[in-house]
Amino acid sequence: MEYTFINLPYRKFVHQEDKGIQNLLRKWSVLGRLTCHAYAFNQEFQAYNLKQFVESFVKSPAVASTLEVWRGQYRGPLGNGAQVESVAEVPCSLTSMAVFRKVFEAGIVMEDGDIKKCPDEYHEDLVLDDLLKKVLVDTREEVFSREDRRQLLFRLFRLLALGGECCQFEDNIYNYLSVTRTLYRDLVSPEADGERVVVTSIAAELRLKTSEGVRVPEESEVSQNVLLLVINPQTRTLTTLLHQHGVGDMD
Repeated sequence: MEYTFINLPYRKFVHQEDKGIQNLLRKWSVLGRLTCHAYAFNQEFQAYNLKQFVESFVKSPAVASTLEVWRGQYRGPLGNGAQVESVAEVPCSLTSMAVFRKVFEAGIVMEDGDIKKCPDEYHEDLVLDDLLKKVLVDTREEVFSREDRRQLLFRLFRLLALGGECCQFEDNIYNYLSVTRTLYRDLVSPEADGERVVVTSIAAELRLKTSEGVRVPEESEVSQNVLLLVINPQTRTLTTLLHQHGVGDMD
């Protein structure tokens, strides 16, 4: 099955329109480093065809000319001839922020939202100066389970809370939670299923290589460098989210 894709340049994302959120993204050094692009596709999506779908997506002329990727310090179109190196499905079944109650229950965050501080440690290019950051990079299952950590909602929260290269961190968790909720709603498509709300979206983490041999994201072994694809089968639309760790926009 060969899909056709159309760029949706006028799709509005709340996290890009809200000035308060933009100021927080700037503060966390991810503004300009975190980019989203929207596309429509022409045929019914089947989850078992995920890899074929991604390969069609990457080969699409519309995607090659509009999907911006990082090459060093500059962004530019993906270009023709890109290849898919890997596709890994990312669960996105959560419909509330309840999973983050675990940091309150574990005493990492106080009931008023204040995050407990700790002596500095280092992970990749990140300074870990509070207990929240430590638990986010710690892969043990003492607070969050392996399944929690795989969820798209958790991954977005982790990305924002750890921030970019010149991140000014929050002392309170609630701004992180609020922006994560908005970003998640920008990406996924919830639907009513009887009395329940379910997420029907399918998400995946991608690793690509351009025709020049540049990997997308660059330095993909760094956990803050990520390319995500979120497919909404009911509306036949999808959104990409790319974050390349570095210094975000200051202005």
